[in-house]
Amino acid sequence: MSKETEVVAVVKKRKPDVADDTNNGTETTTTNDEKKPIYQRVSAAEENEAMVRDPVADLEQYQTICKEFAEHLIKIGDLKANKPDGWYDEVIERRMEVSLLAVHMKKLNRIEKIRNKNARERVTKVRQQVDVLQLQLQNLMCEIQHLNREVDKCLMFKKKPLGVDLVPLEQFYAEAPEKITRSEVTKNDEHQLLLARLEWELQQRKELSSLCSELDGKKKSLTSQINKRQADIDSLAPLIKEVLNVTKPLQEKLGYSPWPNSMKSDRASLLPHPLYFLYMQSEAYKEASDSLISVEIQGNDDAAREKMKESTNHRDRTSPASGDESDGGGESSENKPKKESEKLEKRRARLLAKHPLTVLLKISFKDGSSLDLEFAYIVRLNIMTVVPKLNLTNFQLKGTDTGDLLVNKDILANLFVGDCGTDSPNVSNYYQLKEVGLDKLDTDKLGHPYVWVQKIGGLDFTTMTPNKMVEAKLETAKSSIPSVIKVLRHRIINRVALAKQAIALESKNVRSPTSMKSVKLSCSIKSWKSLSYETFLEHPAAAFLRENFTLTPQDIYFCGSISRGKAKLSVLTVVPCDYPKRPPTHALLIEWNDQTLNSTNSPHVMDMEREVNVYLRDFMDRPLWAATLLIYQIHRIMVNFDIFLECNDPPRYSSEKKTVLHPRRGRTRCLPYTYADIGEGVFLHRRPTLESSADQSAKP
Repeated sequence: MSKETEVVAVVKKRKPDVADDTNNGTETTTTNDEKKPIYQRVSAAEENEAMVRDPVADLEQYQTICKEFAEHLIKIGDLKANKPDGWYDEVIERRMEVSLLAVHMKKLNRIEKIRNKNARERVTKVRQQVDVLQLQLQNLMCEIQHLNREVDKCLMFKKKPLGVDLVPLEQFYAEAPEKITRSEVTKNDEHQLLLARLEWELQQRKELSSLCSELDGKKKSLTSQINKRQADIDSLAPLIKEVLNVTKPLQEKLGYSPWPNSMKSDRASLLPHPLYFLYMQSEAYKEASDSLISVEIQGNDDAAREKMKESTNHRDRTSPASGDESDGGGESSENKPKKESEKLEKRRARLLAKHPLTVLLKISFKDGSSLDLEFAYIVRLNIMTVVPKLNLTNFQLKGTDTGDLLVNKDILANLFVGDCGTDSPNVSNYYQLKEVGLDKLDTDKLGHPYVWVQKIGGLDFTTMTPNKMVEAKLETAKSSIPSVIKVLRHRIINRVALAKQAIALESKNVRSPTSMKSVKLSCSIKSWKSLSYETFLEHPAAAFLRENFTLTPQDIYFCGSISRGKAKLSVLTVVPCDYPKRPPTHALLIEWNDQTLNSTNSPHVMDMEREVNVYLRDFMDRPLWAATLLIYQIHRIMVNFDIFLECNDPPRYSSEKKTVLHPRRGRTRCLPYTYADIGEGVFLHRRPTLESSADQSAKP
C-alpha cells in the first residue's frame, strides 16, 4: 500500500460520522441558525461553550495535551533516527495525533480569549456603573448644598413687611381714625387690614419724625448755650487760680480754706499745666464714668514749690544758667577738657530733669489686677512721659516665660497707629538733645513719650507754630482721656488673653475649635518658648520674615517645636505688639527624610503658612476670638503637619480619623490642608477664591 493510500485511510478512519439529513425518511425543517454562515455558528457555539466550561479543567486539559504533544514529537524524532520496522506508518499515525492535539490546543486558546474578552467587558460595564454612581453622588451633594442654601434663605425670610413691628390690632382699631381703619372691609380681608395698619404706621412715623426734628432743634439750641456757659466757666478758672494765689497769705492769716480738701488742692496747684490737666480730668472722669480708676499725686512738695518759684523768675526754660556759660578763663589748659565734660553732663542733667511731682493713674480690673501709669513732665523738653507697671492677681500668669508679655516695658507700644514711644513728638527736642550730645531719649530712665500721653496732658504738637512753645490746653485733655482709658483697658485684656494662650502652649495643651473636635492629632508639641528680638533674627527659619516683613523690637516672638516620629516641625511666630489689631504671623521649617523644607523650596510648606496666615475666617467665628486665635492657629499647623506626613509617606504615617478625598491635586500636587465641616469632617484642597479683607493677615 502506498503512503498516500495510508494517509487517506487514516483520515477516513478519524472522520466523525455525519448525521443524515433525513429522519425516518422525512426532511427536517432548517432553523434560522442553520441559515447563518458556518463561521458565525461555530463562533456562537464556542462562546456558549466558554461560558459553560470550567477554566480550571481546561487548564489541566491544556497541560495534559501539551505533555502528550511533547511525547509524540520526541517519539517521532526517535523513530526517524532509529528507523525500526514499521516506523513510517507509526510516524504517520503520530503526525495525525499531533495535528489533532494542535487543533484541540487552538480551540482551548480561543475559548480562553473569549473568557478574557467577556471579563474585560464585565469590568468595563462595572466601571461605567461606578462612574455613573460617582457622578450621581456628586450631583446629589451639589443638590444638597443648593437645598441647604435655599433652606437658609427660607429661614432668613422676614414674614413681617420690611421688618416693621406694627402696633397691636386692638390698639390700631382704638387709636386710628375710621377713614384708615375701614372696619367693614378690613375685618373680612386680611390684605386690606395689613395695608391699613401700614398706612397708620406711616402716618405715626411722619408725626414722630417732625417731633424729632423739633426736639433736635431745641437740643442744638440748649447745647450751644451750655457750650457758651462752659467756655465762660473755663475762662474763669485761670483768673480764679491767680486770685487764690494772690490772696493765699490773707487766707492763711484768716484761717480760711476755699475747698474741703485743701491739702489735696494745694498739691494739685503745684503741678505743671500738663500734669494738672491730666489730674483734674482723670478725677472728673472717675466721678462721672469709671469708678475703677484712681489718681494721686506723688513727689516732693518742697521741691515743687522751689521749681514754681524758679519758673516764675525765669520764663525762658530753655535758656542756660549764667554759671554754665562761664568760659573758665582762670583754669589751666589741662583742666579745661575735664571742665567741659562736667559742664556738658550738667547741661544734660538740667535738660532731662523731671518735675518733682508725678501723677499716678491706676486703672483697676474686675479680677483685682491693675495697671499703674506714672506720668512725669520734663520741664525743659516740654513733654510728658509714662512708665507702665502691670500688677496681676492671677498666680497662673507668674513664674513663666510669658512674663515678658505683661511686664514688658513696651506693653503700651502702638496703642495708636504709629505711636511706638521711642521718639519725642516735640520736633524741637531733636535739636535740644543734639546740643548736649544725645541722639534720642533714654526711655528706660525717663519713660516713653507717647503721643497719647501728650494729648491727655493737653499738649498737641501737631499745631506747633514757629518761635512759640506749645502750651497745654484743657480741651485737648478733656477730649482725649475717655478714649485713651478705653483703649488701655482693651490692650491689657488682650495682652492677658495672649499670655494665657502662650502658657497653655508652654504646658503643651493645645485646644481645637468646636468644628474640629473629631480630628485627632498625631503630632505633639515638644517645646514652646519666647525669644528676644535679636535671637529671633538669628534663627534660620526667620530669613523669609526678615526679607518680607517689618520686624520691630516692640513685637513679641515665639519659637515652637512639633514632632511626629523622626519628623520635626519648627514654628516661628511673630505677634505684633498691637494684637489683635494685627494677627500673628508664622514661619515653618520642616526637617524630614534628611531634608530641610521651608516656604522658599517647598510649595507644601508655603500652602501650610498660607492656610494659617491668610485664611483667618475659621479662627474668627466667635465674639471673643482674640482669646483663642493664637492657640487655634497652632492647632491648625499641627493638623496640617499630620496631613503633610500622611500624604507624602502613607506606609510610615497612617491617618487617624482624618478623611481625605483626594491626597493631591493640580500641577504642584498640592495637599488638602483646608478643613470642611461636612459630616465628621473632610480635608479638601483650597480653591483659589477672592477672600475678604477681614481674612487677610496684616504685616507685623
